[in-house]
Amino acid sequence: MYSNNDRAKGTQITWPTFQPWRPSFNYIGISDAYELCKLISNSKAQDNPYELTNVDSHLIKNSEWGAVAYLSHSKYGVGQSGKVAINSANAGGSDGGVWAVTGYGDIGAGGAVSMNLENLVTAHNAGKAWNTTEGDDASTNGNVSGVYDMSGGVTEWTTGYFTKSTGGNFGLYGGKLKDENNANSSKYKSKYEGIRTSEETYNNVTNKKRKGEALWETSTYTEENGKNWSGEKVIFVGETSPFQTRGGTCERGSAAGMFAYSCNDGRCSWGIGFRPVLVNN
Repeated sequence: MYSNNDRAKGTQITWPTFQPWRPSFNYIGISDAYELCKLISNSKAQDNPYELTNVDSHLIKNSEWGAVAYLSHSKYGVGQSGKVAINSANAGGSDGGVWAVTGYGDIGAGGAVSMNLENLVTAHNAGKAWNTTEGDDASTNGNVSGVYDMSGGVTEWTTGYFTKSTGGNFGLYGGKLKDENNANSSKYKSKYEGIRTSEETYNNVTNKKRKGEALWETSTYTEENGKNWSGEKVIFVGETSPFQTRGGTCERGSAAGMFAYSCNDGRCSWGIGFRPVLVNN
């Protein structure tokens, strides 16, 4: 997903478009991502370029990410013997930031794409593009009919969050999620509660009740480390970092992937983007 990246300089956030070979829509906090995704289907929103009817839009939930991940792992996707290639493309950065690029496969160590932000339209010449036989293994289906950039690229916000405390970073960065904490919890959000004495205990006791999200049932924790069945890095939410991110980033190597997940305090980051979901009403 692409938008201009001038918002890092204070420019107003623009509407997202969905294009390959563009810098991923990054440097956006959880609250803005949540609100923008809901606005996509609001035809009355100011300057909304979309003309959608009977569509509900929202930031992806953990259950929705899990559904796509499991389909990818089944005979309808790349299958259990395969793995969605990590989008490792990186077009350089600004102010220390990372420019992850949409629509790529694994372009190798270092992940550098020979291009600049002024000439992105020719990015596909670097190889491993989404519409080539070398790049379509980055799709959830292993071909161009699948979903791209869910492995690597930017790690993506979901509406999964830890609610032990309404203060701290949840109160500071939660914004719209904080304001709507008690409303539409099952429709738009995945709330995690309980007492998190350790990652291992929380995952095995509290999160064990929640299946289908490709979190608990795919992960193995120790006090020092957490990995899933694909060997990807996993870190569950907690009080300090209450918001769930998924997919890993372009520079994470084998630690990224469809089943990788981590957590964040909710603020803007060059390595974090988001993914809206559109559902027919």
